[in-house]
Amino acid sequence: MAKDIALSIREQGRLKRDENRKIVRDKDGNKLRVPGIFTHCKAVGWYIDEFNCAQISMNLTDYNITPAHKVFDKVCEMAAAKGLRVTGSELVGLLPKKAMTDAGEFFLKKQDKSAGVPESELIRIAIQSMGLSELYPFKPTEKIIEYAIKTDAPKLVDLTVSGFADELSTDSPAPGGGSVAALAGAMAAALGAMVANLTVGKKGMNDVWDEMKNIAERGQKIKGELLHLADADTDAFNQMMAAARMKKKTDEQIAARNAAMLEANKTGINIPLSVMRVCADVVEILEAVAERGNPNSLSDAGVGALMLKSAILGASMNVSINLPGVEDDAEFTGQVKNEVKQIEDETIDHLTKFAHSVFERL
Repeated sequence: MAKDIALSIREQGRLKRDENRKIVRDKDGNKLRVPGIFTHCKAVGWYIDEFNCAQISMNLTDYNITPAHKVFDKVCEMAAAKGLRVTGSELVGLLPKKAMTDAGEFFLKKQDKSAGVPESELIRIAIQSMGLSELYPFKPTEKIIEYAIKTDAPKLVDLTVSGFADELSTDSPAPGGGSVAALAGAMAAALGAMVANLTVGKKGMNDVWDEMKNIAERGQKIKGELLHLADADTDAFNQMMAAARMKKKTDEQIAARNAAMLEANKTGINIPLSVMRVCADVVEILEAVAERGNPNSLSDAGVGALMLKSAILGASMNVSINLPGVEDDAEFTGQVKNEVKQIEDETIDHLTKFAHSVFERL
């Protein structure tokens, strides 16, 4: 039966047969085949004495077109129709992180749950739903490509809260206010996602569940972007320090150093400016959850607004402090100042009023 399922799902399919089970051929005598359900899928069914069960071994060559979770789900369906039960699965080798997070989203949505949860939870759901630890423990740090690749430079976002605060409090100039501004924005987005998730499944609020699921997913995505920018801000500062240490004895060295300093200062501006842009998208999320989300979490939306205001103003300060380093590029400087002002005009007063309205409703 495992072999029969394998023939049905693999791209090559099976040989076409007539009512007498004879192989059907075309006019040139070539054997005809019935294509399988999935493309980019090779599969074979066989029995494993060691585990006393049958197994369908597959090679999936493009997870974007034929993802593991959809094949697994289909095999479960076909097995049940034959009176069989899929007990789990096993990954041989490694796979991309997106393949696991996509799987987690798929199974949460199938359960009519919010998929706007942290990456670690999506991966846990994927492991559990596909039974990836059935034969051997599935260790994400060994099985997921991005986690298995080790980097020498530790990331701020991988520190504990106390570890980040400790690093921040030392005499090292980075991380500094720019990273904190990005982190504050990430916390605001996280609070928006939290309120949305606390709304999904709450009785009497069924009419907004779908909206809140979407908001939770958006909040998680923005949270991830801002956490990345927290590290990027520190990297940008280190780039400026590296440029400042360049030799400047000859004309060529001076020119190279000036060019490197200009580029580093532009990066030091573009990172906090990106924080401001991304944070501006969180305003709508917080307003939506405050207006239509779980009323018991209204204060969380209000705290999110305060964090977001701090994030935008803090990022604006980090843009301003680096502008003197690019003053020779008048066009770039003018564009940056105009965008900063526009974002502040559209968000700061609005967030202040929003936070006050939350206080009034508590």
